[in-house]
Amino acid sequence: MKNSQLALIKIITLCFIINSCNSNDEATDTDVIATDLSITSSVSTITWIDNSDLTQKLDIALIYNYGIADESQVEKQLNFNADTTQVNATINFKTQFQSTYNDTNTSNNSVMIALIKENQTPEGVTLKADEPGNTYDLITSILAPGHNPIETPDCNHNAFGEHIDEVFDTDLNTNVFRFFIHTTPDNDRCINFDRQRNEIKTYGNTPDNVLGIEDETVVYKWKFKLADGFQSSSNFTHIHQLKSVGGSFESMPMYTLTTRKSNPDRLELRYAETDSQTTLSQTDIAPLLDTWLEATETIKYGSSGTYDIELKKVNDGTVLFSYSNPSIINWRPNADFVRPKWGIYRSLINAQDLRDEEVLFDEFKIIEIE
Repeated sequence: MKNSQLALIKIITLCFIINSCNSNDEATDTDVIATDLSITSSVSTITWIDNSDLTQKLDIALIYNYGIADESQVEKQLNFNADTTQVNATINFKTQFQSTYNDTNTSNNSVMIALIKENQTPEGVTLKADEPGNTYDLITSILAPGHNPIETPDCNHNAFGEHIDEVFDTDLNTNVFRFFIHTTPDNDRCINFDRQRNEIKTYGNTPDNVLGIEDETVVYKWKFKLADGFQSSSNFTHIHQLKSVGGSFESMPMYTLTTRKSNPDRLELRYAETDSQTTLSQTDIAPLLDTWLEATETIKYGSSGTYDIELKKVNDGTVLFSYSNPSIINWRPNADFVRPKWGIYRSLINAQDLRDEEVLFDEFKIIEIE
């Protein structure tokens, strides 16, 4: 073979090698795979007993999205704070795959969950019925010592006597609070006559540790029983409220549990960020009647707040209603604090749908966990 032919073959071979290298280099730059890893949680708070219980509940609560990647290519981590009251769950690509994938949105790669260990829950404040007599004094001593945290229709119905008393309950085998409301002549403290109110509350004259403030997480627990045949109207019948105090929206409850006549009658969880309410969740009320229920409501107050509520049967622990939101606005402009209310507060606009009621409550707890 002539020298000129050998030289030509070398040139062609060299060009082929160079083009192959260029082609591979271009593939490396352009074949990075775009996808979106994310992690969310179905709850914002977990109450746990031991490590096994916590692990199981985290497995249920955490929801991972791998985009178009494979689970084996990602790394999931749980970072607990020192006192195990909070966990930060994260998801990222393993080191060896970080050049293969481009995570297009890293802002959803972590989620925070508050943790409450059952035997380490702060004691908080508890209002518990003790025995018949001096009921108003007992309520006042816990919710607002020296003041008046009770809003009853006694002023217009003093012939009946006090509208909250204590009776022995055979189901719980303890004394409980009984709240009375009568379609007539009860009203709202002799102030409003198109509605009637029998509630207890915390307010500006109560101790700081029973008021909700910004950036604080509070657990509210209580037991209650609605009688068989409990009647509501198509208007409001509130049995619990969280009300913001201060600012221009304080007249509108932030969260409300209300019952409503419908087909079928229902219990509604209502929410108002400002002055307009929406229904977050609802359920048929029939399974909730004539049985003791335990309510647990956990709320983080703030513009980046969280909210959880669960109603379960006391006798067997069956959960009959629950709702959770890990990202919700729980603080209003210029608010001073948030206060809870319990009892019965209902409209009289359709009084023909109502009847005299006796609503039972007991063991109100307010626990600050942060």
